[in-house]
Amino acid sequence: ALAMRKMTRANSLVRQLVACETIGSATVICSDKTGTLTQNKMTVVRLGLDGQTFDRGSDQWPQPDAQVPWPRAGTPIDWIVLNAAVNSTANLEVKNGKVITVGNTTEGSLLQWLREAGISFDQLRHQFEPLYQMHFSSERKRMTTVIRYGDRLVTLVKGATEVLLEQTNQYLAADGTVRDWTPEAKAKVQEQVRAAAGDAMRTLAFGYTYLPNDMPTDEDSLHAQRDRLEQGLIFAGFVAIRDPLRDDVKDAVAKCRQAGIEVKMITGDNIETARAIGREIGLLDITDAVALTSAQFNEMSDDQLKAIMPRLRILARARPLDKYRMVKLLQEQNHVVAMTGDGTNDAPSLKKADVGLAMGIAGTEVAKEASKIVLLDDSFATIVKAVHWGRALYENIQRFVQFQLTINFSALVIAFLAPFLLGMDEPPFTVLQFLWINIIMDTFAAIALCSEPPRENLMRMKPKRKDESIVTPAMLGTILTTGTFFVVVMLSLLAGMQAKIAADGSKIPGWFSGPADGPDGGYQWSEKFELFTVYQLTVFFTMYVLFQVWNQINCRSLTTDMSGFKGLLENRMFLFISTLILVVQALIVNFGGEVFQVRPIGLMTWLMIAAGTFSVVIFAEITRQIRKMLDRPQPTAVV
Repeated sequence: ALAMRKMTRANSLVRQLVACETIGSATVICSDKTGTLTQNKMTVVRLGLDGQTFDRGSDQWPQPDAQVPWPRAGTPIDWIVLNAAVNSTANLEVKNGKVITVGNTTEGSLLQWLREAGISFDQLRHQFEPLYQMHFSSERKRMTTVIRYGDRLVTLVKGATEVLLEQTNQYLAADGTVRDWTPEAKAKVQEQVRAAAGDAMRTLAFGYTYLPNDMPTDEDSLHAQRDRLEQGLIFAGFVAIRDPLRDDVKDAVAKCRQAGIEVKMITGDNIETARAIGREIGLLDITDAVALTSAQFNEMSDDQLKAIMPRLRILARARPLDKYRMVKLLQEQNHVVAMTGDGTNDAPSLKKADVGLAMGIAGTEVAKEASKIVLLDDSFATIVKAVHWGRALYENIQRFVQFQLTINFSALVIAFLAPFLLGMDEPPFTVLQFLWINIIMDTFAAIALCSEPPRENLMRMKPKRKDESIVTPAMLGTILTTGTFFVVVMLSLLAGMQAKIAADGSKIPGWFSGPADGPDGGYQWSEKFELFTVYQLTVFFTMYVLFQVWNQINCRSLTTDMSGFKGLLENRMFLFISTLILVVQALIVNFGGEVFQVRPIGLMTWLMIAAGTFSVVIFAEITRQIRKMLDRPQPTAVV
């Protein structure tokens, strides 16, 4: 829960607690492009009209005319303007002094372009009210709207350039005349589209056609005739839209690679645009990296895809079901998959993934409900931060488990061996003392050790396997060695404290017997353990507690290259919890009395206990250095 709160402050809103840990074990991140890898600030930067292209900022950049009344004679740019305004479901709103897009961001970029030219898309929508619409879908790759234009019905179509080129037999020249496609003219446009895609631009083509005079005008009749609406389309031109990459995305992808995490980009863009972006962010950094289109992806069998999955970096023109299949195949290869999504159609793949990541800004409510984590800023870099925090949480749980099992092991062995070796009738701790020790290891240690911030080199380690035990061999070794150290020291202390019986039957006190201030002027002997004074048992109890306080510092380190003291002063929560344990222990010793079966001990005894128990820190550091030497690779002899 503490980690969840910290992840939320890092723009990762965790909806299910288990996702905190799971995201840290992710081996593959399947990411959308728009808004996640890019800034989601779509801008029209190039126009393709009558076989020529014009770039924004150049002297030849055509500016739509906002003065001539509609309907017009119809030049290519006029039909693109009308199509962009009417054949759309997006809107622009002014919020906090900024113009934002409500709806599809690609359509929003077209509306922004019209706004820059002084053209009101609202006025055009009111003048040319849609009679019938077929909305964009992943299968159709286009959107269609029927309007009344003057005294005729006109179909407006916008969508993927390759789809419009296939559906049109004619194109509109710059002078407004309609001409038949020639192989050379169509090839020229295709080359321009490829060039735009190579510059990491998304292209969108526009077409229109006049419908026959006998075409009905009511919506139901037009729906029945929908197969005829897109026949005989005329190609008006295309626009190229660029969405700048996020500044931190390239470094974030590099960190994923460093952490042993595969990144796969799933986008609706064409293959050329996807490849250009992939090269820019470092996805296509190996010679045999694979980029597939949705069609190619679906032509391949599951076994074929599994064979190339390690090299598959990009899936272009992707459909929602492609995401689901991708997750399924990766999980069958024992990957822990994180999948991003923002649309309603992404819900199945978000649920199927080990960690579904919904977009907090652009995501639908359905996508958010299907996800385990919501990215509040829609950024890929936030996913990497979430992975970092997830790995840190896993390590913090390991620290806590190591601390707890060390106490369990040592306390159990002491409780078991003390009666056998020293003739005690019961374990040397009372029930309430055991309860306080349990509170230390269950509650306080969890808060202290789970407050550790992520360490830097955590993202240079490989992800944890699904079948990997949370108790590593190194942890097990630390638990056994430190626990054994506690057992040896504490049992030796008990043996030294135990009183000897003199020939006359009197007791000869052992170590730390305390002052002779009993009711009869002698020592205050324990009623439960006749050969120990209450003072001795208080020292024993306090010594065991302080051992755990020092051992908390040891448990901050899980590796041989990091000391438990590194960054200790920066973790205020850890210092607070450790101080709180000491304060409560002092209160128990001084005021616990009959309840805890203890008595106050002197300041010098406290200092001796603190110094003596610090030995576990020295022991752990020596053990760590020995392990480091043993783990160091031996130099190969040169013959």
